[in-house]
Amino acid sequence: MHNGEDQKASEGAFILRLPDELLDNIICKAAYLPENSPSMRSWHYTNVELYGTLATLCLVCQRLNRLAMPYLYADPMIYCYKPLHSQPKQATRLIHRSCRENPSLWPLCRRLIIHYEDRDVVDRENRKNPYLYVAMDSVTWFTAAKSLVIMGLGRDERAWILLRSALEHITGLTLLSLRSHIGYNISIPQVVEILSDFKLQDIRTLHLEGISIGGDALSWRKLQEKAGTARFTELELLSFLQTPDVLRDLVRWPAHLEKFALEHTYGSCYSVLGLYTDWSLATLQPILSIHKSTLRSISIRCINVGGLDGFDLREFENLEELSLSYQSTKHTADIHLIPNLLAPQLRVFHWDLTLEDQQCNESLGFFEQKEEDWLRTLALTAVTRGCPMRRIEITFTPLYTYYFAGVYPWDRMDALGRELHPHGVQVYYNPPSTSREEYMEILNRTVAKQIKDSGTDP
Repeated sequence: MHNGEDQKASEGAFILRLPDELLDNIICKAAYLPENSPSMRSWHYTNVELYGTLATLCLVCQRLNRLAMPYLYADPMIYCYKPLHSQPKQATRLIHRSCRENPSLWPLCRRLIIHYEDRDVVDRENRKNPYLYVAMDSVTWFTAAKSLVIMGLGRDERAWILLRSALEHITGLTLLSLRSHIGYNISIPQVVEILSDFKLQDIRTLHLEGISIGGDALSWRKLQEKAGTARFTELELLSFLQTPDVLRDLVRWPAHLEKFALEHTYGSCYSVLGLYTDWSLATLQPILSIHKSTLRSISIRCINVGGLDGFDLREFENLEELSLSYQSTKHTADIHLIPNLLAPQLRVFHWDLTLEDQQCNESLGFFEQKEEDWLRTLALTAVTRGCPMRRIEITFTPLYTYYFAGVYPWDRMDALGRELHPHGVQVYYNPPSTSREEYMEILNRTVAKQIKDSGTDP
């Protein structure tokens, strides 16, 4: 629309009477694309929907075009192969055409996401990654990006060439995420070799997903020689199939580490084992201790062996946030070892009750009296020992309804929060997946079934 049409639109639509600051906030919320999603498939669909929403806003009037355009090109997602659905392919081609014709769009990109196909069994056309040229152009155009995500790295050398080109041109990266989400083909020696060739002055976060079992003695010696040379301060690992020795040398690579996250010491599909199958918190203790004076955040999920024995964080002088899964703490068995978790500056403890199982999910009975008692002991021990922990976070999203004691689990959490509030400790949890009304229906059905099975009259 022209300016006169903009004025008519603003007179007829209340939202266009809002100042730019409020409109920008509204568009920002509507355009939010999370860094990670429970399902990559849903993430793709969300991204495609956002493209459509933002593109439509850009066509409404010049004012909305000016406000929405930066969000439309902030998180471009490029597919090198032909995805099953047509929308991502169309979006890839449209982004390429628009940016080729209008270089003023290039600085708008803040996070570049590239999908590369590296499956063993794909049709011949897909294997060629026909839109690789779009990705190669994109990494030379979107040089202002702060985050780079490449999915599908593995055995195809062209993908690694793409990575090199990206690091050559996008020099201000703060986050680099390399993922092999189909197989487990991320080669640590190759990652170290490539990243060592670039200064990456601003790099803060290195995320690796799908670490392969490959590597020889020479490769590991080269990694050891790199100790203290990397600039990133946050290391996130998912599906780490290597050994504790390799993890130790990888952790030594940065000069100092402030954040460490490890999820799955086996394949995230739960059917692929790594080279080492006895990962425990005790295994990780000496590795994390390398940076015990600088680590501020530790997150651990999906390791092989649960239990707090051999895990002591009391010398981690700057640790502020600790996130452990229910199974990594061996459920509630090691309650007497809770004091070992209380680093001097610990402020937040996050307990993830997600069941680490491919086939099953947690039930409503996963937060009962013993879980409540475990957290109470943690909080009160922190208070009595002068630990500044003031926040407990609980992740609990039960899908199955069997095995529960008849108490609405979120009522337990609320009651615990009220009890701990006078001590200055707050309890938070994600939104309940089961409402109280649904819970009562389940409870009534369960009781009725028990009565019927026992042959007792109600």
